[in-house]
Amino acid sequence: MGNKTKKTPSSTPQKGGQKDAGSALRQAYQKTVDERIPDEMLDLLSKLD
Repeated sequence: MGNKTKKTPSSTPQKGGQKDAGSALRQAYQKTVDERIPDEMLDLLSKLD
């Protein structure tokens, strides 16, 4: 009568995978923050003031 669903290891989120994804996102964010802003963009931004 029990209609219980048993989770398999492949259907359960892995903590290691979450850590890897978090690390990859932090690295991508940091690369974006560290990118140099092109001079053309700075010129356009200065025209807004």
